[in-house]
Amino acid sequence: MMPSEMMTRFVVVGLGVVGSSVAYWLLNRLYSSKEEDETELKKDADSDRKPSRARDNVVCLEDLTVSSSLSGDQVETLFMLLRSENPGVVERTVNTISNLAAFTTNQNVMREAGMLQEVMDILCSERSPAIQTSCCQALANLSLNLTNQPVLQSCLPYVVNKFIQSGEHGPGALSILQLLTNMTTMEDYHHYVYPAIPKLLQFSATQEAAVQLQALKVLVNLSCSKGSAETLLHSPVPPRFLTLLQSGPADVQLRAMTFLANVISVQEDEVVSGTGDFEVDSLHAILYDNSGRDIYALALTLAVHSNEDIRKQASRVLVAKTLRYATQD
Repeated sequence: MMPSEMMTRFVVVGLGVVGSSVAYWLLNRLYSSKEEDETELKKDADSDRKPSRARDNVVCLEDLTVSSSLSGDQVETLFMLLRSENPGVVERTVNTISNLAAFTTNQNVMREAGMLQEVMDILCSERSPAIQTSCCQALANLSLNLTNQPVLQSCLPYVVNKFIQSGEHGPGALSILQLLTNMTTMEDYHHYVYPAIPKLLQFSATQEAAVQLQALKVLVNLSCSKGSAETLLHSPVPPRFLTLLQSGPADVQLRAMTFLANVISVQEDEVVSGTGDFEVDSLHAILYDNSGRDIYALALTLAVHSNEDIRKQASRVLVAKTLRYATQD
């Protein structure tokens, strides 16, 4: 006989001895314990299913990565995974969005669904550095679509502030610079990036090759805008900047010379007198004070460079400076 059956028989037979109230209490305890056991079993079963659910999420993301045109159900799945409490799931989902942004159709679908704002909210919520890096990379890819940029501009103050506080090493700075590069292809959003110009100049002379090149790309974009001229000319330039023109890799030399040619061209177009209060290490001092002759000499050297694009930018510098000297005389 099972223990529960013995207990039931004891209670029924013993009603006259212990009283009906005590019997009711014993029966209640008996069946309550059974329910608790069933609840624990259910919890164990749920816990057994959790790894399977996690695996399902990974499989789902792998399937989505190859989708060139997201469906409504797929977009809902991405939203659900972005709101997961598991940081690993969130990071993988953002990386998936970054890959999906390779397709213009997906860029438009995600914008219309409000996913750009969702990723920006995650970026600005101070998650782990890995998640923030993934968010910047995803937004950089999404910003290649010019229609997305009006939506993305709202995150630029946060991103620029994050960049100013960042170091040169690691993928975080690089992903931010990639986003800023894309967002400065149009002058509409240059003003957001002005506070980062001193940091960009600092990074232009870093030993981190990828960061250095990306910083120069942002500076080239900003130097196309007349509105940035004053901030650029007052900004300090690291001493190593001139060595980029002398012995840097060709792609670095090209961006550095293009940057200087743009600044000089804007300066001449605006007929800036150059009598402002500029520090000795400012870009203005390097271009127009005594060390400006060094720039002229470097431009002469690069005017016969084997790279046609470098020769073209060096010639721009020579023409602009020659005109300035002629005006002064």
